[in-house]
Amino acid sequence: MESVCQELREFLSREVLTSGVKVTNDAVLAELGVDSFALMEVVLFVERRFGVVLPVEQLTRDNVRSVAALSRCVVAWMPTVHD
Repeated sequence: MESVCQELREFLSREVLTSGVKVTNDAVLAELGVDSFALMEVVLFVERRFGVVLPVEQLTRDNVRSVAALSRCVVAWMPTVHD
């Protein structure tokens, strides 16, 4: 899960947030300035980067509260790799 957190933090810092905003795993995204439009950018990034399509029902306040919460949701919906 840490690698998902890291990639989400980097994406937010690079593409979504104002320069200089520090993103931690537990920071409340709304308090950092992530609005509904920015959240859709993040969801599209997740789809492209991880191949995970998050059902709209999963985009709850709790699941998108922080990088850590969103990462848990992404990991839960990642396809299981079978040998």
